[in-house]
Amino acid sequence: MQEPNLTPAAGTPRQKLIELLVLSMVALYVELLIIRWMSADIRAFTIFRTFPLVTCFVGLGAGFAIGSDRAFKLAPLALSLFVLTMKVAELCGVSWWSFPSSGVYQWGDLRISTAAPVVALFMVLVVVLLAGPFFACASIGSRLGVLFNQIEPLKAYLVNLTGSLLGSVIFTGLCYVGIAPAWLLVPAAAIISWYLLQDSKRPWNPIVATAALIFLVAWSPQVPGRSTKELAAYRAGESRAYWSPYQRLDLTLYKLPGAATVRDGFLALELSVNRLYYQYLFNAGAAFALDDKTRDFFDNRLRQYDLPFAFNKARDVLIVGAGTGQNVATARDHGVTAIDAVEIDPQILHFGKVYNPAYSDPGVRVICDDARHFFNVTRKKYDLILFGLLDSHAVVGQGSSVRVDTYVYTTESFVHALRLLKPGGLLVVSFCALAPWMKDRLAATMREACGYAPIAVHDPKADRWKSDVFYILGDRVKEGALKPPPGWEVVAPAENQRVRILTDDWPYLYVQPDIVDIPYFLIVAEILAISILAARRVLFSRSDASMWQMFFLGAAFMLLELHAISRLSLLFGSTWLTSAIAINGIIILIMIGNLVVMKSREWFQLRLRVVYAALFLSIAASYTMPASILALGAAGQLLVTVVTLSPMGIAGMLFACLFAPVSQPHRAMAFNLLGAVVGGLLEYLSNYVGIRGLELVAAGLYFCSWLCSTKFAANLDAGLVSLRRSPILSNLKFPGQ
Repeated sequence: MQEPNLTPAAGTPRQKLIELLVLSMVALYVELLIIRWMSADIRAFTIFRTFPLVTCFVGLGAGFAIGSDRAFKLAPLALSLFVLTMKVAELCGVSWWSFPSSGVYQWGDLRISTAAPVVALFMVLVVVLLAGPFFACASIGSRLGVLFNQIEPLKAYLVNLTGSLLGSVIFTGLCYVGIAPAWLLVPAAAIISWYLLQDSKRPWNPIVATAALIFLVAWSPQVPGRSTKELAAYRAGESRAYWSPYQRLDLTLYKLPGAATVRDGFLALELSVNRLYYQYLFNAGAAFALDDKTRDFFDNRLRQYDLPFAFNKARDVLIVGAGTGQNVATARDHGVTAIDAVEIDPQILHFGKVYNPAYSDPGVRVICDDARHFFNVTRKKYDLILFGLLDSHAVVGQGSSVRVDTYVYTTESFVHALRLLKPGGLLVVSFCALAPWMKDRLAATMREACGYAPIAVHDPKADRWKSDVFYILGDRVKEGALKPPPGWEVVAPAENQRVRILTDDWPYLYVQPDIVDIPYFLIVAEILAISILAARRVLFSRSDASMWQMFFLGAAFMLLELHAISRLSLLFGSTWLTSAIAINGIIILIMIGNLVVMKSREWFQLRLRVVYAALFLSIAASYTMPASILALGAAGQLLVTVVTLSPMGIAGMLFACLFAPVSQPHRAMAFNLLGAVVGGLLEYLSNYVGIRGLELVAAGLYFCSWLCSTKFAANLDAGLVSLRRSPILSNLKFPGQ
């Protein structure tokens, strides 16, 4: 098959390098922005971030494969299409739709239909929602591909990595500030438009497109506000959206009639995360002024918070998942003198400090940290440890299946927490266990951690909240001396004794591994089919073995990266900062590997087998590393970090060795990015094989890359060329090709 004519990149070598640096920065910046916005504003992608992630990779890969930058002029329009899609999805209510999964619990409506018509409709919807991100990344990738072909491969790759690092750092900083993602698109569009103006024969085109983008960003659809019906009469105004480093937060305030300001007559706060209700903060002192129906609502909810303090007189209390502080206020009302309140989201803590006087009490210590990480670092002992409805609606990183609260509910986590109890102390886990199998899994995991069954109680009178179950552990539970207070009912023990226990290697509280999630796999198949169609010319053309090596390297490295983010989140906390440092640290590792190869290119290329052997040994060391190493404290954490990241450092050098001699860098990058698509989708296998199992899958993919340097590669090329000449594929057309 004849290669497309490559568009020459204009400008001096220095200008090309600068443009590659800037556009690489924009590319990763836009990718991270797309994932953040879609996973927060579209409920279907809140847990399934993989789909926006792989769409960006498919788009970039398709752009690189084109070999021409004609599509680059469409970038501002593609970004406008993305914004328009997001706004219309909100206006039509699509933003609140959940993913039709039969095996992954997402919170929200439990009656998610997985019927064939619903799944078919959602498959169409996925294409519509992801069209904007795909074309935006494809248009940027088309220009990057042209620039790669005009610069020596390793130098181009190093500049690309440097730009990606800058884009990641800038985006992370802007996320911490809390700027809405829609507005973050404007500077990216402005940079792209500036480059388009340099060569455009019609300079008004990028100007008009950018103006349209700004108009769409500023346009706010009039979506009816959502509010709790029991408090609707006290609503102080429309909900306002905020953005924390983790998620979208919608805050609704309620005040008493006649109050001059919300703060003067503060009644309640309702907080939603990623389009779904999350928690309340009540002003219990204002309940006397309410009507009977609303007062009953208050009483039922506040009764849930009183339970943990009915068992003993606690002096030192630890509350993890403190949120806006309702548990903290209740503990203070029960006379607790020392309270450590741990909450992972700084914006939620800010709301608590503004509207909850308890957070200003001198006996309250407010800590912004991940609960599991706090268990690992604190040395204080407590009379009561309370898990305050710590149920996350977000995942760690950009494509991981690990949620922010995942490691809090594992066997190892409960063992750590129990060690922090004083003699006679209690550990109380409050959880909204809407699905019966979740109750069974939590109870079985706690029994595994302590050697005896927890007492589980709930309030039978609170019909709306009877799914709130309290699991209690401690010496008195072990001795059978603890009884629930009057009005509370013991939940029957789990009947399913074969439930899978939660561990740090398999921490998936919200996943049913014994179910084949057909809707999910259908959508995965759809994404793969679109990927093959988008890149069919580069995938099924006559290619040498080095191209397929790039493909398998991309797939394997993606799995190593997602595994590393998950393991480092366990070590240092599932925080946004850990994720950002991990991603940027991995980029720096790749840059170092690239520089090392640039200095000793011939030495490495003569010893590729040695590099492969070192890579396999490092993966084996990471996979077999015993958890007992963490008992060494800081030294153990350092050792685990080094062993976890070592395979990626070696993989970075391997990629540089194989990328340096390629004659068509744009095709090599296209293969690598499309391989990353497969790697991102394979990450779902961790739900079945555990997080460590991803390293074995990555090792298998690296073995496939090694096979591509043997006779096996020739047979593979011949088969793909035959497939490319088939009547079906030869007649398929794709926009831009």
